Amino acid sequence: MPRKSWQLLALAALTAATVSFHYGFLMPPGAHVLHAIHGRLCYIPIILGAVWFGVRGGLATAFAISALTIPYALRIHDHHTMIGEYTEMVFYAAIGLMTGVLIEREWRERERREALQRELARSERLSSLGQMAAGLAHEIRNPLGSIQGVAELLGDDAPAGSRKRELFDVLRKESKRLGTVVDDFLNFARPRPLTLAPVDISAVVERSVAQMQIDAGARSIAIDTRLAPQLPRVQADAELLHQVFLNLLLNAIAASPDHGRIEVTTAGMSRNSQTAVAITVHDWGMGIPEDALPRVFDPFFTTRETGTGLGLSISHTIVTDHGGSIEIESTPDNGCAVTVTLPVTKGKS
Repeated sequence: MPRKSWQLLALAALTAATVSFHYGFLMPPGAHVLHAIHGRLCYIPIILGAVWFGVRGGLATAFAISALTIPYALRIHDHHTMIGEYTEMVFYAAIGLMTGVLIEREWRERERREALQRELARSERLSSLGQMAAGLAHEIRNPLGSIQGVAELLGDDAPAGSRKRELFDVLRKESKRLGTVVDDFLNFARPRPLTLAPVDISAVVERSVAQMQIDAGARSIAIDTRLAPQLPRVQADAELLHQVFLNLLLNAIAASPDHGRIEVTTAGMSRNSQTAVAITVHDWGMGIPEDALPRVFDPFFTTRETGTGLGLSISHTIVTDHGGSIEIESTPDNGCAVTVTLPVTKGKS
């Protein structure tokens, strides 16, 4: 049985038992002291409801007990005793509310600590992977440069249209792709510091979309933009944000079916009482499996057959260095929306 189910059953049974005692089913008539004692016992299920289910659990249990004890209060002919019963009901609600508030505050604090622990563990893991990636990229880059140079020279000597020319073209293309992978490793391992300046986010988005139109057009994918007018400028590194939007658009194109559509929007917003801008890249492709969502920002994790799995990890680092956030909403087989939120104030240097 799920944990919540047995907790509800236990809470209902305890509530019924305490209310039964309160009515005096198990005690002789006129035992006012025992009635009062068992009336206080009703605090136990109220507190337990708040501990298990927060404010809603505490208040729901308090209101349930109050509703069940109202008929008992109406039977009482002594005015002072009746007032005491109704006062007790007010205390039931107050105890349920206060306990629930304290419990939910503890839950939030625990979630915050767990999030900080996860972020610390992720930072340590990134540091280790970054050192490994930097060494690997350094060892690959020099021989790769030699391969690319030789391929260019030999390819130029081969007759146009010949089998040799085709093979050298493949060699150039694949070595260029490998060079991109090496660059991703280096960007991940040694991210450059931010160069902050006032940035028009819409202009950066338009430049990124224009650069990806050829890739999208090759598969007849339309990229629609809905850019909010007169957005406040953001203190940011335009080139690094350009890299972020390119990564998001590349992922959206890869996930979209042929003749599909991608929508890019910008909007102003308020986040934690602070002005911010939000940029969303929405595709209607295959989406991301639910079990993969918690890992999408991990380095080298990818759900595609091609790619290094570094694009989102690098984008996450860049956005958080700007003091922003990046969030993903996905429905399998019905698309994915990635939203980057950036504060208008200065990010981290």
